[in-house]
Amino acid sequence: MSSYSKTYASDPQLWDAGPSFLLKCQYADGTQAVVLSGWHRRAMEFENPMVLPPLDDGESYRYCSIDAETHREDPWSDIDRYELEVSLDGAHDGEISSLLEKLMAPTVAHALMASMPEMIQRVSANKTNVPLQIDADTRITYVDLLTQNLPARSGDTSEPLRALHRWCRIFDMGNGTVSIYQPVSPDQLDNLRWPHNGIWLNRGQAYFTELSDVGNIVEAFSIPIKYEQYNLENWRIEFEFWENEPFQIMISDDSEEAAQRLGRAQREIGVLSQFVTTAFLVSRNLERRSKVNELVTGNEALQGLATCKVAELKATIEEYRRLLERASGLLANTAQSVQAVANQENAEAAERTNTFLTFASAVFFVPTLIISFFSMSIIGLNQGETLPSLWFVLALCLASVVVAIGVLVVLRRQLRKSRHKAPRRR
Repeated sequence: MSSYSKTYASDPQLWDAGPSFLLKCQYADGTQAVVLSGWHRRAMEFENPMVLPPLDDGESYRYCSIDAETHREDPWSDIDRYELEVSLDGAHDGEISSLLEKLMAPTVAHALMASMPEMIQRVSANKTNVPLQIDADTRITYVDLLTQNLPARSGDTSEPLRALHRWCRIFDMGNGTVSIYQPVSPDQLDNLRWPHNGIWLNRGQAYFTELSDVGNIVEAFSIPIKYEQYNLENWRIEFEFWENEPFQIMISDDSEEAAQRLGRAQREIGVLSQFVTTAFLVSRNLERRSKVNELVTGNEALQGLATCKVAELKATIEEYRRLLERASGLLANTAQSVQAVANQENAEAAERTNTFLTFASAVFFVPTLIISFFSMSIIGLNQGETLPSLWFVLALCLASVVVAIGVLVVLRRQLRKSRHKAPRRR
């Protein structure tokens, strides 16, 4: 099995083993490091083996120092700034809480985790995100964003088309950022394909090897949006592959195979359509947050970024809706073509059956008359009249069958010649 073919159904441990997080931190002396665990570690080692060669070190996390020759014995001490990304799964929340306590006060860590079940997942809700008031001096603002995943199949149409969405909450901690992704809902687990998890992976080599502005709220805010736009590009690629399928179906001579491929094409266009619908919810949520969320409205850079990205998302969604409208017409024509092929095959099968029945009736018509005649009670009534033997009647029947077949063959040839003979022009 290819690594890219692994799914949650076949290898759940790729996602579930250990708490999953990605931490980039800057220490008091200015040095930086990256710490990974769980799915984040396995996925990054898989995607960036040149930067992070896979290690079976038995450690629960992996520490990677950036531009520093010394290895810290305790990577959790003297952290000055940080950016943390967490993927919750419901099984390792306690370990994630312990991780947060290494970066902030326990009361703050508890408040962040306790707020996650209250996430507002209605994109048009008038109720906005209320900042967390930890105490008189500690107030934390945050924003909820929605993003999607559509793993590219690279032209392998035998692989099912999968899509899923996830909500994340981004906290501005003052000296850093925390992005916490809600667990993948049980009804979406079947759509997980390695190494995807509904979280952006494309950070590139520089993220692990170069110093950066750690804990930038604008960068943390942009990551789910970049991920949505990246998957919208995947959508366009998948649509190009899908658009070729109806034409291949229409030239198929096998109605059963064509019907199966048509059913698959209908399911896939359903997935693509749902993705565009959810993309609209993503843009709607982003637009709403840009107007009412305190974190966004209080930061000019965030508000400008949100406004720009909303416009880009809306333009892409409008274009894709036009493509879906075109696809619906193409799919309808394909369905008619498949039905026409099926009707033709049914008509040909019915014609063959009728021809066989007509031929059989013609061949056995004379033998039936012969047998009926010789089985009449009037034969043999006259005294001394010799009755025909069984072999005589049987031979007469066989002879009539041979003659009938010969006549039918001659007539069939004459009919074919008359059909192929071109009409004469005057």
